Amino acid sequence: MISRFLGLLSLFLACSCFNFLPDGSASDFTMKGPKEKAVRSGGSQKIETSCLTTAFLGGVQFYQRWISPVRGIECGFRPSCSNYSRLSIQEQGPVIGLMMTADRLTRCNIWKGPGPDYFLLPNGKLFDPPSRNLLFDR
Repeated sequence: MISRFLGLLSLFLACSCFNFLPDGSASDFTMKGPKEKAVRSGGSQKIETSCLTTAFLGGVQFYQRWISPVRGIECGFRPSCSNYSRLSIQEQGPVIGLMMTADRLTRCNIWKGPGPDYFLLPNGKLFDPPSRNLLFDR
């Protein structure tokens, strides 16, 4: 009696583990795959394979995570200089992205003001996205 009970129990566990019914058919409920993860509105991001790009983006991420919170908000632009650097390296590559970052850091000073290249946002910050950089044309 106990061996028959253990046999039925093992059969039940085997069927439930492999998602099969005892008659050999598969259950529609258990055969459904995992729910698809929601994709952000920005779309899927490509995986970076360049060692130089990965190193530069790691340096920017280190700055954003550990140094920037200590220093506080000092940048008068939107996006901030570190976000600008990250975006320009991702969009243009490591060499041109680093030059665009250097160009931006030279423009981020106390004498900056609205002009033909960037305009004033309602929060008092200057709007200057990487796509509008005139240093390099695409």
